[in-house]
Amino acid sequence: LLHLTARQLGRWEKRGLFPRQQRYGWLDLVRAQALRQCDAAAASPAAVARSLASARQRLPELAADPESARLGMFGSRVELRCNGVYMDALSGQLRFGFEQAAGAERPIRPPELPPTAQQRKRQEAEQWFAFALSFEGEAELREQAGAAYARCLELDPAFVSAHINLGTLRYHQKDFAAAEQCYRNALALDPDYALAHFNLGNVLDETGRLDLAVAAYSEAVRLVPNYGDAHYNLALAYQRLGQPRRAVPHWRLYLGLDKQSAWATHARTQLRQALQLDPLQVVARGR
Repeated sequence: LLHLTARQLGRWEKRGLFPRQQRYGWLDLVRAQALRQCDAAAASPAAVARSLASARQRLPELAADPESARLGMFGSRVELRCNGVYMDALSGQLRFGFEQAAGAERPIRPPELPPTAQQRKRQEAEQWFAFALSFEGEAELREQAGAAYARCLELDPAFVSAHINLGTLRYHQKDFAAAEQCYRNALALDPDYALAHFNLGNVLDETGRLDLAVAAYSEAVRLVPNYGDAHYNLALAYQRLGQPRRAVPHWRLYLGLDKQSAWATHARTQLRQALQLDPLQVVARGR
C-alpha cells in the first residue's frame, strides 16, 4: 500500500523507528508514511533516530505517549508537530517566535486559544485523512477510503498528502486519468515533492507516455538524488525507449543503493543487457 521495500523496513527496524509486529494498525501506517517522507527527503534513519531521541529527552511526555506528536519534514530537518506547535526535533527550535523563559529547559508553549474556523476545518480534514488511511488497509473498504480522501480535500484543498494518497488509490484501481489529476494537483501545491513526480511518472509510464514519464522520473531524482525507485523506473523507461546508454548510469546508481534484493538482481541483469546493446563502450585506463 505504501510502496515500501524490505530494505526500508529493515533500516527502520534496526534503528528502532518501526518495530516489527504481527499486525499493523492505522497509526502504524501514519508512522510509516512519515518515515517514507523522511526517506524521500534523503534523511537517513540514523538522523531521524537522533532527532527523535533528542525530542524525547526534551519532552518526556513523548516517551509515555508517542502518539501525541506527528513526525514530518521541514526542508531537510525532521520536525514534530506536538500540541499544535511545529518544532525542530533535534534542536527544539519552534517554527514560531516564542521566547524561552530564563532557566527553562524547553520553550514555553503558547497559550491555548480557541481554534479558528480555518483551524477547525483543518482538524476535521486531518480526521478524514486518518479515517481514509484506516480504510485503505481493507480491500473491501477502499471505496470508503476514496470518499474519505475526497471529503478531506473538500475541507482542505491544499492537503497535499491527501491528493497523493487518493491518486495512489485510483492508480491501483486502474483509474489512471483520476490518478494523474491527483498527482498534478499535488504538484501544483508543492512542485518540489519528489514522491508526486515519481507517482506521476508511474501513471505516464503505465499509459504509454514514456517521454513524459522520463521527465517526471528525472525530476524526482533531481530533487532526491538517492531516490532508488525513481532511478530504477527511469532506467527501465530509457531501455523501453531504446536508449540503453542513458539507462546505464541509473542502473548503477540504483545498485549502489540496493545490492541484495530481488530488484537488485533484476537491475544487474538489465545493466548487463544495456551494456551489450550499447555498441560504444567507455574504457577507463589504469596506470
